[in-house]
Amino acid sequence: MLRLVVGNLNYSSWSMRPWLALKRARVEFRTHDIGLKTAQDWKARILAFSGAGKVPILIDGALSIHESLAICEYVAELHPEARLWPEARELRARGRAIACEMLSGFSALRAGMPTNLRARAETPRANARVAADVERVLQIWDASLSSSGGPFLFGDFSIADCMYFPVATRFRTYGVALPDAARRYSAALFALPEVIELEAIAQQAPAIAEYDAAPGASVQ
Repeated sequence: MLRLVVGNLNYSSWSMRPWLALKRARVEFRTHDIGLKTAQDWKARILAFSGAGKVPILIDGALSIHESLAICEYVAELHPEARLWPEARELRARGRAIACEMLSGFSALRAGMPTNLRARAETPRANARVAADVERVLQIWDASLSSSGGPFLFGDFSIADCMYFPVATRFRTYGVALPDAARRYSAALFALPEVIELEAIAQQAPAIAEYDAAPGASVQ
């Protein structure tokens, strides 16, 4: 059976992404939480699975894959019937482009609006770099949804949606005002049974005080 090594699923945006891909593909797997920031030896626990020292990590027999998008791509190849990428080559190319942009960019958004599914906070004070990241995300969403017609970025749910789901949670947590298309897209994400399951797990996940305190989130 596949095993997904994760950080706390309330806070770890990177862990959420392949978790959703596996769930959406209806893959049988076990989740192994390394006790991020709560277990004394949490760093050593990660290193026991991957020398990269980061979560998530997918374990498939002797194979260890330690990066979110790589894991999602592996799941898509293992289970092509799940259609985690669009059939059209052009759409797959665009999907991979925006997935990679999320993978490598948006550092200001990550720092200014940390992921915290169960928290609600005031929108952070004006910050030009965060605002630029938010605007870029909304541009990506609008371009994709305008072309596909929704409800997801490329019509049907895909890896691109796995990559951008944690951003939707950030917008909700910090009360970011969304245009109509983005609001409908966000609502479609939060209505997914896999996301409802993830939110239930997040509600029971151990609290990490330093994450709850920054930036002033109030846990519900």
